[in-house]
Amino acid sequence: MLSEDKKFWEAWGQANALYTRWADAHEINYYLLFVLYALDGQEAMTQKMICDCTGLTKQTVNSVIRSLKSEGHVTLSPGCEDRREKQVVLTEKGIAYSREVLVPLHELERTVLNIMGSDRVQQMVNDITLFNTVFEKEMEKKRK
Repeated sequence: MLSEDKKFWEAWGQANALYTRWADAHEINYYLLFVLYALDGQEAMTQKMICDCTGLTKQTVNSVIRSLKSEGHVTLSPGCEDRREKQVVLTEKGIAYSREVLVPLHELERTVLNIMGSDRVQQMVNDITLFNTVFEKEMEKKRK
């Protein structure tokens, strides 16, 4: 019988693998998918905000942003509070590209969540939120 931590890791890993498979099937990079997901519906985000939101490293986010910029999908503008900090903004071309990538994914996610039902989805969100909160607190305790 699997331990609880092993079951958790298998479930978490399978979810990540499914998103990787979805990205591969749609011929996009997994990291690009998560950066677009972070930018989706936002007016602007700093690279640090994208890192915090996705858990991706600064180097990975920077690489994806440079690629998106070279393709004309994003622009970088100086931050309001700190002009050295760049705001990443989707261009019209970037918004169209993001929609092309994310709309089918959102449709799939909505289908899955509808099948699961709102009570189970809410419980899942609550459980993941609790896990993240407790994990962060325990991690902070270990640092001290």
